Amino acid sequence: MTDGLDDLKDITKRTSKMLFGEPKPGEESGPGAYALWKEFDPELAKHISMFYTGRLYSREVISQKQRELCAVAALTVLDKPRELAIHIGAAMNVGATREEVAEVIFQMATYGGVPTMVEGLRTLKEVLEKRAG
Repeated sequence: MTDGLDDLKDITKRTSKMLFGEPKPGEESGPGAYALWKEFDPELAKHISMFYTGRLYSREVISQKQRELCAVAALTVLDKPRELAIHIGAAMNVGATREEVAEVIFQMATYGGVPTMVEGLRTLKEVLEKRAG
């Protein structure tokens, strides 16, 4: 008999795999914040991940592609290139094209300014180069 926690753990793992891919051999998780959180408090990291990835990111009110494009927009304006790179990859993993991601970043010039948009495009370029090679 499960209490729902097993279901939440499964949803969290499936959603994480869909967005961020399989962890590299020898790793429990990919390059995102979860690995960093675990260094400081593994139990809390698990609960934070189950909320964000298992509860919030697994919702179906909007598509995963739309959700990730929202993350790309927000992280561009916030000028958070490391997190932006992770979410650009996640957006592409769930069907966003290079052109769609670039368009979202271009649109952020309105909200974050041209320098922020340029930095976002630099991050996109780096992600595309890494994925190609």
